[in-house]
Order: sequence, then C-alpha cells, then structure tokens
Amino acid sequence: MEAVSLTGITSVQMLLKIGLDKMKKDYVSFFIGQELATLTSLDCFISTSVDLQEQVHCVPKLHHTLEIMVSCTVLLQFKHESLFPWTQICIKYYRENPPDEKHVFQLPVSSALVKKFYPDSHPEVWKVDISSGHGPKEVKTTWQVSTNPPVEHMMSNNTGLLSDSTVNAGIEEKMYFIAVVKCSQVHFR
Repeated sequence: MEAVSLTGITSVQMLLKIGLDKMKKDYVSFFIGQELATLTSLDCFISTSVDLQEQVHCVPKLHHTLEIMVSCTVLLQFKHESLFPWTQICIKYYRENPPDEKHVFQLPVSSALVKKFYPDSHPEVWKVDISSGHGPKEVKTTWQVSTNPPVEHMMSNNTGLLSDSTVNAGIEEKMYFIAVVKCSQVHFR
C-alpha cells in the first residue's frame, strides 16, 4: 500500500473531502428517511464528479432546505403532505441557483393549515394571494390589509375600512385598511 504524504495542503483536502461526504450523507439520509426527496432528486447535491469548490457550495443549499423543513415541522407543526412539495420547491431552486440565505421562498399554504394560529395571533398586516385558472387564463388576485391606514385622513372617514368585530366578538376591535389590491387581469391606473 502506498503511503500518503500528510504535509502541505493534502491533509487539509483529505479532511475537507471526508467532512463534505459525511455532511452530504447526513442531509441525504434525513430527506430520504423522512420521505421528502428521492436519491435522484438529490443527485446533483451529492455528486462527487464536480470540483471540490462546487461540492462545498452544495452543503449550505442542503442546510437551508433542511432549516425550512424543520422550522415548518417544529414551529408550525406541518405534516408530511405539506413538507414534501415544499422540499421539492427548495431543491429545484437550489439546483439552479447559488446558496442564498436572503432568498424568499413562496411556498403554497392552504388556509386550513394555519387556521389554528388565527385565534391567538394579532397580525398587523394580512396578505392573501388567490389564484384560479391555468396558463393564459390564470387570474391572480392579491389583497393586503393593514392595521395602519395608508394615509392619515382615512382614520376620520372610514374609507376602505374593515373590522374584525364579526370574527372576534367581545375582543378589542381592530380596524383594518385595504393597503394593496392587485389583479393580474385588471390593470389599475
């Protein structure tokens, strides 16, 4: 057996490769063990045919995806049926993009999944995106309401005002103002 010199950068590269392999295997084991991804979908992240620098960039991509899934599981108590498509969205994004902690993922969430948080939360801003249809006939409407009026004089005439008294009777009433309305088929001027 040939002796390997541990002088210079060789030993550091060996440790880096061992550490990378271990970390990638841990991430892959989690995603496959939780049935959130397949080995095929993770192939580009675990490939050893790419250079060492690219392999290093794959670790934060896997880590960010894991952070999102763990946050949704622990904090929001979401189940597998929600986590699986979200994992696929993250994997697809990171397959094509560099690691980016500031990227905002827009993950589809049904109102039934977050319904249990409504009674205890008192948000300052609510935003709802509603999509219907597909392809060129798709219509996307966005409503955003806020507890802050877009301009001060709205407080006096109640224009654009909504109240949550019908939802939370007996609790201190909050006033909501329509802050944003967008529709993909209608162009406001």
